[in-house]
Amino acid sequence: MKKEIFAIPIFEDVIDLNIFKVPKTPVKETWDSKVKTTFGTKLKVSDAAFKHLSKVISKNLSEAGLMAKSPRFGEIWRNEYNEHDYQDVHCHPRCQWSFIIYETVYSKTSFLNPSIRDIQNQLGEYVPGFDLDYKPNLGPGSIIIFPSFLMHMVNSGNKGSTISGNIYIDYF
Repeated sequence: MKKEIFAIPIFEDVIDLNIFKVPKTPVKETWDSKVKTTFGTKLKVSDAAFKHLSKVISKNLSEAGLMAKSPRFGEIWRNEYNEHDYQDVHCHPRCQWSFIIYETVYSKTSFLNPSIRDIQNQLGEYVPGFDLDYKPNLGPGSIIIFPSFLMHMVNSGNKGSTISGNIYIDYF
């Protein structure tokens, strides 16, 4: 009997971009990749947009039994991509969950298997049942919610914007 152990939950859903409207604000080049972003500034999100985002995230985490005390949003930011822009491999430290809303782009995000080094060391590459990464097939109006420790990157080839953010939850 096959069993899956140590699974990492992620959630894919939709956001109503007619409700979740975030005004355009000035961006600056950030990180080694020089992606244009509002990261580090306070992105203004309306109460209606926050309410809608909270509902979508709460629904997903609650259905999986992962909602706990005092959920709250950390920083929310917009990234603007040109065709050759990318993001290096990274995680979102010191928070529990993160999300990406594909505002005007199709996903170029790659999530890396936390055991990628062990898999490649012991089994090599492309062994059935041992995926090294996950590339979601999501378009504008989609959201992906994932544990903040999950290493991910953005491959080049996008032109448009995403909105990302972090969520803090008290599990203890």
